[in-house]
Amino acid sequence: MQASNRLLDFPKPVFSMLWQFMQRFNYELAVLSRFFIAIVGGYFFTAVSVSLLSVVVPVSKVDAVLLSVSASILIYALVFIYSFYVQSLKTVWISILLSIVVQFFILSLMKGWL
Repeated sequence: MQASNRLLDFPKPVFSMLWQFMQRFNYELAVLSRFFIAIVGGYFFTAVSVSLLSVVVPVSKVDAVLLSVSASILIYALVFIYSFYVQSLKTVWISILLSIVVQFFILSLMKGWL
């Protein structure tokens, strides 16, 4: 009778340790995902924003490019901060990817690519 009780008590610590590991792994995966969207998504968001800004600004082409390149540092920093500021990871991914697509669509319409 005691042996069977010991066998039933054995898995509890194992499942507890496994559960703690999975919770920690999920947290680390979420942080890694935020860094990925901040770095890679921020790069593409900034690239499309700079391209769109250089087309939209009503000054000479050289001045528009210089202004947009200068603004790119601020845009990239804001996207990086935004990716860690919003609590929902799903909201961060959707908002950044959707805004990249919308900006690229507007840019392609203005440049006549479509």
